Amino acid sequence: MSAQIVASVSGKGRDTKKLIERAKTGDASCLPEIRALLADDKEFREDLGSPVEWLWQTFMKKLAGKHLLIQEAAKQKLDELRSELEGPNPTPIERLLAQRACLCWFIVHWHETAYFGNDGMTLQQADYYQRRIDRAHARFLSAVRTLAQIRKLALPTLQVNIARNQVNVAESQP
Repeated sequence: MSAQIVASVSGKGRDTKKLIERAKTGDASCLPEIRALLADDKEFREDLGSPVEWLWQTFMKKLAGKHLLIQEAAKQKLDELRSELEGPNPTPIERLLAQRACLCWFIVHWHETAYFGNDGMTLQQADYYQRRIDRAHARFLSAVRTLAQIRKLALPTLQVNIARNQVNVAESQP
């Protein structure tokens, strides 16, 4: 988390850096300034206040270390996948579920890479890796299934009644 703060603060001025140092020590007198900073800078607030961003930063440290090319390629891939899953006009819940599905997708492949890149495992170690993959895959499928269910609920209902010499079509909006 502290590396994330450092990265987010790198483009900020000296006053902001001092403010953050005060906040790190628990100086409650700086809360009004902190609130103003977060209200003015949505990107800064998103970087520091998002558990998804914290998880992503943790992944990047383990996956790529300081290698910027790998970090940026992975970030762009996840952003592209998230955008595809969100669709053209996503609701807030669709955005959250698409983000979750992307992270779960990433984790499944991360565990599979660890499994296939680890030669000479014992049967117990192989079973451990397989269980990690299975659990990650179940979480991925759950996220995708939930996203699909939310989308299905948002579709309009179409009712067609056919009787002798009569056709009634009624459409309801959610």
